[in-house]
Parts: sequence; C-alpha cells; structure tokens
Amino acid sequence: MTLEENIIDIMSKKGIDYEIREHEPVYTNPVMAEALGVSEAETVKSLVLATKEKTMVVLVMPGDKKVDWKAAAKTVNTKKVSFAKPEAVSEAVGCEVGCVPPFGHLTPLPVYLDPDLMKQAQVYFNPGVHHKSFKVSSRDLKKLCGGK
Repeated sequence: MTLEENIIDIMSKKGIDYEIREHEPVYTNPVMAEALGVSEAETVKSLVLATKEKTMVVLVMPGDKKVDWKAAAKTVNTKKVSFAKPEAVSEAVGCEVGCVPPFGHLTPLPVYLDPDLMKQAQVYFNPGVHHKSFKVSSRDLKKLCGGK
C-alpha cells in the first residue's frame, strides 16, 4: 500500500469527507496555495523534526507560518529540535521532504498540531506526492492527527 493509499484508507475508516485536487507538482506552500487558488494559511506544512534525544516528531502548522524553534522544542519537551535528515524522513514517513502528510506515516511518529490551523474552515495537505492535495476540514485534520 502506498502512503497515499494508506491516508485514503485511514480517512475512509474514520468516515472523513475529503476532496482530492490534482495540480502541477509543487514543492513549497506558496506555490501550493497558488496552484489551489487558496490562501497560504489554508495549506498545511508538515515538518519532521529531530529532537536532541534523536527521536523524530512531526510538527503540523499553517503553510504561512515560520517555525519558532524554541517554542517547538518546548512543545515536544526537549531542549532543541532541528530538521530531520531527508533520508531519515523518507524512511520513517514513506515520502521525500516537501510532501510529508500530517498523518499516515509508515512509522508511527508523534504529531503536534499547531492550534492556528483551527482558524481555517478547511485545509489542504500533500498525501506524500507533489502533484496532489487533499482537502479536509480543519476539525477532521485534528481528529486524524490525534492533535497533541
């Protein structure tokens, strides 16, 4: 099962309504927002971070927001976080950096959802590929991520 199929399976089992939007391959949130005709705040940025203790976590935030490294470290109860190495991301998640979905990863990783995402009625995320985006309600995204 591909990462995208796994995500669809999870949403179907949980009865989550979603819409699939195909577009040209996108590699950044501003370009994704433009391709979808939505605000950058409605796009989801899923960042895989490495902690000082060498564990990985996923920080899910609005596409227009920058990482506050100190706040991120505090949120995940560590002294320091940084971007995980691309090879480690690919192995743990099942896709390359730039299209990491907010949930459904090959390896279960703790997911921390930025509360600012709840300001949007719906949000768009990449399902592990650069040429598609899935639209879900922000409330459903919180259910899917487990919302830490």
